[in-house]
Amino acid sequence: SPHIDKQNSAPFYGLSLGDFEEGTGCVAVECSARVLAEVNTKNRLGRIDGRYPHWVTSYGEKLERFSLIYYDTVSSYQTPGPSVFTIPV
Repeated sequence: SPHIDKQNSAPFYGLSLGDFEEGTGCVAVECSARVLAEVNTKNRLGRIDGRYPHWVTSYGEKLERFSLIYYDTVSSYQTPGPSVFTIPV
């Protein structure tokens, strides 16, 4: 369900694994009142600011999806930036 990670000090990194189909089970995050981004984290890292409303989109009812999330709750507070980021190359 949609939620905000109030305890986070900074954006989080998320990775999802499982037998769910590619393009499903994304992390949806509100970029603004009218813009929604879906970040595909299947077998890849996504950087999302969980201090914006976010949730996991639907995926196959009988399929498995596991999330590995790295988030920071002890560092100095960073001002929320964009809700989604690209990883520099």
